[in-house]
Amino acid sequence: MELVIDRVSLLNGLGMVQGIVERRNTVPILGHVLLEPEDNRLRLSATDLEVGIRTEIACAKAEKGSLTLNARKLFEVVREAEGADVSIKSLDGDWFELRCGRARFKMMGLDPRSFPAMPAQASKQEPLGGRKPVKGELAIPCDALATMIDRTIFAVSPDEARYNLSGVYIEAADGVGVRMVATDGHRLAMVDREVASFAMQGGAIIPRKGLAELRKLLDQAGEGEVTLSLDGQLAWLKRGTSEVSMRLVEGEFPDYRGVIPKESRYQIAVGRDALLSAIKRAMIFSNERFHGVKLAFSAGSMTVSSNSPDVGEASETLDVEFGGADFSIGFNAAYLQQALNVIPGDAAAVLGLSDEVSPGVLTTPADSRFTYVVMPMRL
Repeated sequence: MELVIDRVSLLNGLGMVQGIVERRNTVPILGHVLLEPEDNRLRLSATDLEVGIRTEIACAKAEKGSLTLNARKLFEVVREAEGADVSIKSLDGDWFELRCGRARFKMMGLDPRSFPAMPAQASKQEPLGGRKPVKGELAIPCDALATMIDRTIFAVSPDEARYNLSGVYIEAADGVGVRMVATDGHRLAMVDREVASFAMQGGAIIPRKGLAELRKLLDQAGEGEVTLSLDGQLAWLKRGTSEVSMRLVEGEFPDYRGVIPKESRYQIAVGRDALLSAIKRAMIFSNERFHGVKLAFSAGSMTVSSNSPDVGEASETLDVEFGGADFSIGFNAAYLQQALNVIPGDAAAVLGLSDEVSPGVLTTPADSRFTYVVMPMRL
């Protein structure tokens, strides 16, 4: 068989699947990309068994057959090579020859019949444990879904042992829209959006890796509306010639509503840029492991400070409208920084605080449907 593909198109297609391919795995085929030519189109597929991505590109010459090649090596070859087109030709055994410009490469493939099935729509088996299947279809503008992902995914727990916190929880929000929530046990990010005709029975946990790949697809989708489908234990989104599919996370998401304070004694508004800059400077002298910073409030001011006995200390005072009794509270600076990063730069950040031991709530007038809760630290 022989294929001839535009180099830039192939590079873009291979770039999409790189996030799925595992660098280290015990199953060699999972490090490969499946190439399936059909009618002057080339379909590229990659999966780690939990998340899959499929995209199509134009193919100048496409003989029937299919093959797999190491996804990362192929991407590096196409990226570094010169020339307008890439040709792939089968040799003896499982070897393939790649030509691009005056460069020639030989790569070994694996039997495409051993490439695993992608998480797919057709798999609608009943989940184990008697859990009711999740069914929902969310039609939402691309930019709205991208914003919801950005404002929650950073709060997902990196601890693989806490599997029920390893993704973003999605549910219908009070019958008028959609809600996404993420938490790692120390902070919580929640965002709502109004969406017509969206309903779900219960909720679903979308895995972080799959959501990150879905977010990349939204970047390429441009404007318009997309449909995120959830059925059984699967979620998928298709846009144009590309599709991301994934298995939902098993387990029950914790009752997050009880974590969010119903009200805060103080509502302190401060410029997002000013607060973010002060926190970044204070982090220079914070503990490298816990990144603790202290926010001290007195009449008309907020002081952001840090102290590391072996290194030094830093403090910076910002003007704010505060007229209560003096108090201070400590937070993990990285947790505050990550939340401030998803707030528009010219917006105000509003800190909802009650005392030294109660959770802090971060909101912004720029998005009244975004709420961030963070637990305090003892410093």
